[in-house]
Amino acid sequence: MPATHKRHLGIRAIIVFYREFERATRDADISIGQYRTMLFLKGGAKRAGAIAAAGAVKKPTVSAMLANLRDKGWITDEADPDDARALSVALTPAGLARLNALEDELSARLAAIVPDGEMQALLDALSAAYLSLGATQADRVKDIESQFLG
Repeated sequence: MPATHKRHLGIRAIIVFYREFERATRDADISIGQYRTMLFLKGGAKRAGAIAAAGAVKKPTVSAMLANLRDKGWITDEADPDDARALSVALTPAGLARLNALEDELSARLAAIVPDGEMQALLDALSAAYLSLGATQADRVKDIESQFLG
């Protein structure tokens, strides 16, 4: 099978997985966008602008999402250690618990659609890809910041 065809099949698989994850969150108390934001905050408190850049969304969209997460008790505001005039957003223990619970739910959804004999190879490949993406995250976010934050 040509490499291009394999890449296309890989892209299609990612889209199918994403669609399954969207279905899992459709009737839940958390969206995929909220999950991404909370996952970003798992690494430590961030300013709203950094959250907007990481999610490739405009600040007003992030503001509305953060308000919803605050209302649920999953995030809290705290003074930014680098600038006392600014606020950062931090994940609460309840937010971390909900994040972990969603990841368990999504893991179960993945296990339900991936054949048993293929799961380990898939997880190995996805884990390696995730670590590689982490190594280039700063460059990707910098490009997004220039597009979305001006």
